[in-house]
Amino acid sequence: MPLWMPGLETQLYRFLARLAAQQFGRLDFVLSVYVRRSVACREVVFGKSDIDLHLLLKPYSSLDQEARGLQDIANRYVKLKRLLPCIGDCNVSTRLELEHWYRARPYTWYRDREWLKLYGEDCTRPWMALNDSTARDSLLWWFFWAWERLSGFYRAGNVRVCCNLFLDMVNVHGLYVGALDGPQRRAAVLEYWRTLCPPSRELDALTRGFAVGFRGGYRPLLGWLYSESLKLCDTLSQHVIHTLEGRGCDAELHSQVPFSFSPRIYLLVDPSREEQVTEALDTMQRRAEVFVTTERALKLYLYHRNPWEYSVLQAHNSHLPLAPPPAEALQRAVRFALHKEVPRSAGFSIGRKVDRSATIGLQYAQCRLYGEQRKVAISAEDLRQQYQQSYGAWPYRRGASFDEYFLQDYFVACQTIEVLFQHTTYRL
Repeated sequence: MPLWMPGLETQLYRFLARLAAQQFGRLDFVLSVYVRRSVACREVVFGKSDIDLHLLLKPYSSLDQEARGLQDIANRYVKLKRLLPCIGDCNVSTRLELEHWYRARPYTWYRDREWLKLYGEDCTRPWMALNDSTARDSLLWWFFWAWERLSGFYRAGNVRVCCNLFLDMVNVHGLYVGALDGPQRRAAVLEYWRTLCPPSRELDALTRGFAVGFRGGYRPLLGWLYSESLKLCDTLSQHVIHTLEGRGCDAELHSQVPFSFSPRIYLLVDPSREEQVTEALDTMQRRAEVFVTTERALKLYLYHRNPWEYSVLQAHNSHLPLAPPPAEALQRAVRFALHKEVPRSAGFSIGRKVDRSATIGLQYAQCRLYGEQRKVAISAEDLRQQYQQSYGAWPYRRGASFDEYFLQDYFVACQTIEVLFQHTTYRL
């Protein structure tokens, strides 16, 4: 059995992370560099885990100075990533922006789990309590962040990442129902899951696989993990008050997911029917556009994660028995986007497998159309057309380099954020 030594493997990763932090620290506007998640929690699987960083910056005097500073950071980031491919996400903010970010999205504080300073000044993260329904409901954004990614890693046969995503979903469940009261290491989340899940050979195999960093196989667990995630979706839905009204969707629904508007076919299954789930997963394995889920999960997703997609589903399916999301769900989606961390992180994805900079213009165009005119588009073409009718020329260029992106698309997105902040509905 291969041995997992998370303490030693974490030390090696932290050494690499400090090398990267020192390079960022040479930029005079970087105050400090922190590492988050697995590296901070001492749960690294060497060669598999990522080093997720957060840079804290001095406040900028102007948007132009900010954009040029981000160019420097992004160019240094891509050079470091070529040398250290294990460098993962890189978030960038001032201290005040970080406080606003956590206040708007309390789940982020819990998802980051722990912070470890690598370079520069000390910064105590502002604590965010889940003491009201709005804060608790923000956890569902994290839940469906993991839910959306699970299918791709299932098709890729990546058991370790599928397990991590599933444990993120379990973590949300524990926080949402009050069984967990703070950020948890994945080992603790797995122990919590063992208290909820009936004993089985699969659960024992999952525990053994986790203990060795899933080295040595464990691919047969993929179907079981996905099936358990479907059950977890429906279990969590029983604790959530706000969801779409209606029931009785067709077993197959066609969509195009904003804001890439890539095609998706939802296969809605009953997680208690094993043969139905197995057949649907076989189809999803063969077809990249297929996404297996449950009706309850889809209703929560359309309310709490991507309410923009409801209009697309309605346009592509003649019989959709679900009521549309209320204004509050759409307004929350706008508010979640009104933080510069969103277009910044999209810029840092340029050149990576998933390049979110390609969709940032569509996202902020939709936010402005809804924020000012209550309009929701059903395709990329429809969105551009509606925007041009209301505001004139399309301002986003989808730049292929960091320099082009931060001087154009990022600049326009930040201006849109400022415009929408003038509306009382979206003020912090």
